[in-house]
Amino acid sequence: MPEWTVDLSVSGPITTNRKIHFRVEKGYIDPFWTNVSVRRAAHGVVISLVARAENQADANDAALYFVGQALDLLCLEIEIPMYVSLTGTQIRPVNDNVKRIVQLNEWTDCFQRAREIGMNRPIYSRALSWHRKGKNSEDPVDAFLAFWSAIEGVGSRFARDTDRARRGSVNQICDCFDQLWQGVGTWKVIPDKPETINEFHSIRNGISHGFISVDVDTVKSVASKLSLISKLALEFLRDWHAGGADPEPRQGA
Repeated sequence: MPEWTVDLSVSGPITTNRKIHFRVEKGYIDPFWTNVSVRRAAHGVVISLVARAENQADANDAALYFVGQALDLLCLEIEIPMYVSLTGTQIRPVNDNVKRIVQLNEWTDCFQRAREIGMNRPIYSRALSWHRKGKNSEDPVDAFLAFWSAIEGVGSRFARDTDRARRGSVNQICDCFDQLWQGVGTWKVIPDKPETINEFHSIRNGISHGFISVDVDTVKSVASKLSLISKLALEFLRDWHAGGADPEPRQGA
């Protein structure tokens, strides 16, 4: 199969103190080792790698997927927005003089672990992607929906089979919180406030199904809740990384 060199721009307040090179395993069905390099750029870094594909479009898609998975995990760990693109800078940091230096071991660790998560924990991997989308979005409504999707995607799949959890996604999310945090009184971010999950769910349904008009007042209201839901998603996904299903049971199992 042909091999292609793909350059991807990663925009955000990150940099590297030197050009770095490493090798990582890529692919699931027919895996192979590929060379990756990271170099600093004006508004982030440029990641170059080799992709195997029949044509240029497929090579671009494969590279975006592979690098995107690593950035999803890196975003969770360093809590910094990062946008990957084939065409150039998409996000310009407010202050170009303040950047997080990402070291070689951090890059190699995220690429390796993201691949393992993608193989063994695809639902969790998708939740990480939603979390990074929330961090990247400048639209409060889009960011809110992305953070909620990160939480709900895990909660709706891995709640325990109880009468309570069968009553819907809110109870399923609460059950997953209980699995990690031993009860509502010790939930992180929102201890003794289970009504917050009902509120977030109502906002999500109202926006998605058109019950709520997305006007200036709605945007302001949603924006006021972004800090809370983003922190909740962050803590939940970080703790699920260590305490959640690994490997995930197959669909239908």
